[in-house]
Amino acid sequence: MKNDKKNSLNNIIKPFFDLNFFFLIITIILFGLLILTSASIDISSRNYNQPFYFTFRQIGHLLFSILICCFFLQLSSEDLRKYNKLFFLFFLFSLIVVIIPGLGKTVNYSTRWLSYGGFNIQPSEFFKLFYIVWLCAYLDTNKKNIYRLKFFMIPVAVFSVSSLLLLLQPDFGSTVIIFLITFIMLYVARAKIIHLFTLLLFGSLSATILILLSDERLSRFKFFEPCSNYSGDGYHLCWSLMAIGSGGVLGKGLGASTTKLSYLPEAHTDFIFAILAEELGIFGVIFTIVLFYLFVKKCFFVGDKSFRLGLIFQGYLSYAIGIFIALQAFLNMSVNIGIVPTKGLALPLFSYGGSNYLVSILSIAIILRIYRDVYKKSMNSSLR
Repeated sequence: MKNDKKNSLNNIIKPFFDLNFFFLIITIILFGLLILTSASIDISSRNYNQPFYFTFRQIGHLLFSILICCFFLQLSSEDLRKYNKLFFLFFLFSLIVVIIPGLGKTVNYSTRWLSYGGFNIQPSEFFKLFYIVWLCAYLDTNKKNIYRLKFFMIPVAVFSVSSLLLLLQPDFGSTVIIFLITFIMLYVARAKIIHLFTLLLFGSLSATILILLSDERLSRFKFFEPCSNYSGDGYHLCWSLMAIGSGGVLGKGLGASTTKLSYLPEAHTDFIFAILAEELGIFGVIFTIVLFYLFVKKCFFVGDKSFRLGLIFQGYLSYAIGIFIALQAFLNMSVNIGIVPTKGLALPLFSYGGSNYLVSILSIAIILRIYRDVYKKSMNSSLR
């Protein structure tokens, strides 16, 4: 009887969203809030005399994100495809606005924010998502011609213009992410290998030149021996490595981190993974990696089913969002453990911040909408 009720509930819910995926998302969000609370409690108490200041603000970001997503869920994935250029051009324009003197807000020598009424918005975070939407729509429209050079060059040209605007902020990390997504999605779309190889060569050469021309970027490549420059650029990474190392296998226990006590300045943002590893040990790290793995696996599953049903745009977009979240998580963790140069990249759904959090929730909403559209299409086909 109990199993019948459970199956009946699943049949009611299944047309709207995948119940397993829903619980996975809830787990990631709640776990992220728990780690953020632990990582930010000291800085919240010192700076705002309120131990849960950042936690309450992040919950506010979550509620606002859910409100925005309620609107997005009303749009079908075909509507998103139809209006992709409108979204893309709007956020491309926002990248131009943010670099206009007097309009953009500068923090730590980077001008990446628009501030209005006490709210700070980082346009580059939204641009990355809607660049992905545009790219997937373009690949769908030109799927039979992407092997031809002139069709291959359109995304490369759009990426080049976008990267120029991002580098003027400067935001080298976002530039790297959209380059990698562009390269991977062109590969998924079966572009010619020679074209992809040339793009990779050109991208690597351009990145090398940009690094060599900037003393700040060049100094970050001393990450192999961060503690040798403890008082300079190696400070954050040195403390991050000490936090992770001191966590060991079992960790010090939730809330027991000592590194977050004024030693690691970005403990609740870019280096939250180091606090997680210190408090929960290797088991906490593995648990976090498994959560992201399951998320990406589900995105790819939805993408594969979309392709089999002939929903090419939806398939590309599911793959791209999975790669988008995975790249951010991988690069953030890599920075924290010192295998790539230090760069300010958030750990999705863990790090404190409004724009990145909203974009992550929006990405999830798009996957849920694609799942719903794929399910409807499958009900009218031979695929069940």
